Order: sequence, then structure tokens, then C-alpha cells
Amino acid sequence: MAATSPLPAGPGAELVYRHCSGCHALTTVLAAKGSDAAGWERILHSMEGYGLPLEPEERQRLLAYLTQRLSPEPQRGVAAGPAAPTGADLYARHCAGCHDGGKDAPPLAGRSDLKAHPAYVAQAVLFGVAGELMVNGRRYRGAMEPLPYLDGEAVARIVQFLTSADFDARAAAAERGRGWTPSLVRLFRPLP
Repeated sequence: MAATSPLPAGPGAELVYRHCSGCHALTTVLAAKGSDAAGWERILHSMEGYGLPLEPEERQRLLAYLTQRLSPEPQRGVAAGPAAPTGADLYARHCAGCHDGGKDAPPLAGRSDLKAHPAYVAQAVLFGVAGELMVNGRRYRGAMEPLPYLDGEAVARIVQFLTSADFDARAAAAERGRGWTPSLVRLFRPLP
């Protein structure tokens, strides 16, 4: 079964996964769907009372996501957030923690063998990868979790950063439509 996100895609969805799913299921967040801006503010304040650690910028982004994506109607006149992050920013936020240094996961940035395979990079981001990999003579046995909360634009920017390919949100949507599993991504991994 393909990895899909129960949350609407959009900037800030990753914060729900990172901060909310550590204590309770995402169904708890979805059960509050329909709350207005004041309701989401009360919910966040309550969660902070239980120890939810949020930096001010993260709190603002999380509240904007919840208000814009899970309120009864999209909020009109909500101030636009910061400029869209670059591929390098997204890589640093979602990938570098495991892949920079290459101790538990293969290094990604600067790999020439990925440049010819932007679709594979998108598949790995969208569906994860499971099973043993051999990269630059080293075996990696861990599994990469999928990042289903990233929207097509974010996936495209990460792919562009890693491959320099002309890859856009439509191409990312086409790859998402494959509905692959992490094992299939590894099975169809192009060899250098």
C-alpha cells in the first residue's frame, strides 16, 4: 500500500507530523478539523501546557497551517507566510539529519549518480526506501521513512537541489501517483 498523508498537503504539515504525532495519533488532530482560528489557538495553547515545545516561528507556521488547511473554510486575508523555502532549505530540514555524514543513511548531496535519476529521488522522498542498499562500496541496512506530508512543490525543489534536473510539481505528482511501497522503490532503484 502506498504511503499517503491523512493531512492536507501544505507548508506546515511537517510540523504536525514532527510535533503532534509524537504524543498522539494524527486522528486526534483530524478530529479537531473544523475549528476556527481561535479554536486552533486554544488547542495549541493547551498542548503547550502539556509540554509541546515550539519555537515562535514554528508556532506561527503550525497555527497558519491548521487554520488554513483544517478550518471550516479557508481563511481569507491571512497574511502570507515567509517566502517558499529553497531546495537546499528543504533538504536541510527534512533530509540532512540522516543523510549528511552518511553514518546511518547514504550521503545524497553532491552525488553524481543521482543526477540522471530525478524520478527515483522523488520516489524515495514520497515513498521511502526499505532494504539493503550498496552506495559507494558501503552497505546501508536501515529504512528511510516516506515524507508524504511534503507537497509537490517541496518534493520538486528537493529533487532539483539533489539532481539539478528540470523537475516540477507535476512531475512529482506523476511519481506520487505510482503508489509504490518502500520495497518497490529499492527494487527499481537505478544502478550507477
